[in-house]
Amino acid sequence: MPDSPTIERNSWAARDGLWRGLFLFSVLLAGGGLLQGDGLRAQSLDAASPRTANAANEPTPNAQPALQTPAPFWTNRGRWTFGFQAGFALENAIPRNISHINLLVAQPQLGFIAWDSPGSRLPARRFEVLSEGFLGNAVHPGGRVTGQTLLFRLDGKPRGSLVPFFDMGAGVLDTTLHSRAPELSGRLQFTPQGGVGVQYFFNPQRAIVFEYRYMHMSNASIEPPNHGFNSSMITVGVRWLRRAPRPPALNSSSHRSHNPFRLLFGAD
Repeated sequence: MPDSPTIERNSWAARDGLWRGLFLFSVLLAGGGLLQGDGLRAQSLDAASPRTANAANEPTPNAQPALQTPAPFWTNRGRWTFGFQAGFALENAIPRNISHINLLVAQPQLGFIAWDSPGSRLPARRFEVLSEGFLGNAVHPGGRVTGQTLLFRLDGKPRGSLVPFFDMGAGVLDTTLHSRAPELSGRLQFTPQGGVGVQYFFNPQRAIVFEYRYMHMSNASIEPPNHGFNSSMITVGVRWLRRAPRPPALNSSSHRSHNPFRLLFGAD
């Protein structure tokens, strides 16, 4: 029969083995839990990443489109411009004033921008070629004038809403004024001219134009006598530049306005 010390030693050995077994079992459970947690976390990240990428690519429902910076008021889309002006010319005494000719004319214009450099350091920022009609009547002493003028215009540096300009050119006329004014001979007349003016932009790409122009009229000695006459002309008109199209999101309505005033002068 075993003695008491042997029984006590066996009891401690069994108890110590039990504690060691429980410790190893708890370590295995903890390790397995950590590995399983890392695996689940990796799976959750893999599953969420496509969703995150798709969410980043999808537009935000309440996102507003970025507003475009408006173009400067005097810029033009393309190269064509349009205008119309009315003028009144008075014969001056250089070198003589015999018939006191007064002309009232209408001048439709079609322009082509040959050079445009808003950031240029030169005094001129734009060079334009204008085809200008010359339609009117001599208020005194009477007679019709009909013709066409070719002008070359230089626009200066904008100052606020004002853009100064200088133009010069020449035209050809068919007129009945020669029958009442001894300064002229024959129906065919030529009109070299030049002027200075200013454009006041009351709306983007829409301007009122004021100009002073000095004009000579004679027949280039085609038919004698060829005295000719000189005149000072004041004109007032409007100018249409072409606007850049508005972004669809900025349009207040889906239909196009048929108001003639808005079509000519713009909605804003």
